[in-house]
Amino acid sequence: MHTMVTMEYTPKFMNQPNNQKDLTYILSCKKNNINNYWIGKTDTENNLLRRANYLEYLYWIAFGLILLVGYKYFSDGSFSAILTLSSTFQCFAFLLLTLKVNTQCTLSGISLKSQILYTIALISRLSSTLFFNGYLPVDRSGDWVYQAADIISLGLSLLLIFWGYTKYKYQYKYDQDQFMIWIPIIFGLILATIIHPDLNSYFPADFAWTFALYIETIAMLPQLVLMTKIGGEVETLTSHYIASLAVSKCLSFIFWLFSFRELAPEVGKNIAGWTVMLALGTQILLFADFLYAYIKSLRLGKLLTIPTNIV
Repeated sequence: MHTMVTMEYTPKFMNQPNNQKDLTYILSCKKNNINNYWIGKTDTENNLLRRANYLEYLYWIAFGLILLVGYKYFSDGSFSAILTLSSTFQCFAFLLLTLKVNTQCTLSGISLKSQILYTIALISRLSSTLFFNGYLPVDRSGDWVYQAADIISLGLSLLLIFWGYTKYKYQYKYDQDQFMIWIPIIFGLILATIIHPDLNSYFPADFAWTFALYIETIAMLPQLVLMTKIGGEVETLTSHYIASLAVSKCLSFIFWLFSFRELAPEVGKNIAGWTVMLALGTQILLFADFLYAYIKSLRLGKLLTIPTNIV
C-alpha cells in the first residue's frame, strides 16, 4: 500500500530542489496529495464529486450575488455596463484559477505563458483606462468598477506567475508550455502602432488600449495548446476558468458590435473598427471548440474531455 501511494503521488520534477525551502514546498504538496489519496479510499467517488460540485455551485452563486449588488449600487443599468460585466467575468475567471492552484497545490495543466500574455494585456489596458475615458463604459460602473476588476485580474495573474516560478515551480510542466509568446507580442506592437482607434485622441493611450486587445486575442492560445498536448479530462475549476473567459470575450464582442460606429475616424473608412471586431471575433473562435465540449460535458454531467485536435 505504501508503495502505491509513493508511485502515484511522487512529483515528476524536471529539476531537483536546490534548497530546504523548495523541499518544504514539495513535501507540503506531497503530503496534501497523500491525504487526498486516503480520503478517496475511505469515501465513495459519488460523495467526493458531490462535495466538489457543491463548492462550484457556491462559487457561482457568490459571483451571481456580487453581480446583482454591483448592478443595483454601482451601475445605471445602461447598455455600456456590458463592458463592465465582461471585465467582471474575466476577474472571476482568474479567481477560479487561483483557487484551483492554491487548494490543489499544483500548476498542472496551467500555462504560465498564457498568464504572462494576459498580464501584459492588462497592464497595457490599465495604462489607458486609468487615466483616459475614451474606452470606458459611460454609466457609473465606468467610474471605478471596470478598472477595479482589471486591477484584481492583474494581481491574480501576477500571483499565478509568481507561484509558477517559486512556490509551485516543481509542479509546473515547463517542457509542455513552450509557446513562443514574443512573436505575437512583436506583431501586436507593430499592428497597434499602425491600426488603432482614437477615442482618447492621444496616441499613447489609444495605442495601449489597442495593443492590449491584440495581445488578448492570442493570450488563451498557449493554454489551449497545452491542454491539447496533455489531452484527456480537464479539472473542473480549470474548465470553469476558461468558460468564464469565453463569456467575457462574448460580452466584449456584443458591446463593440453595437458601438462599432464610435470607433470610426472623423474622415475616412472605419478600418480601426473593423480590425477591433476582427480581433474580438478571433478571440471567440479560439474558444469555440472548447465551449462546445464544455457545454456538452455540463449536459452529460461528466468531466470535460479535451481531444488532441481541439486547436
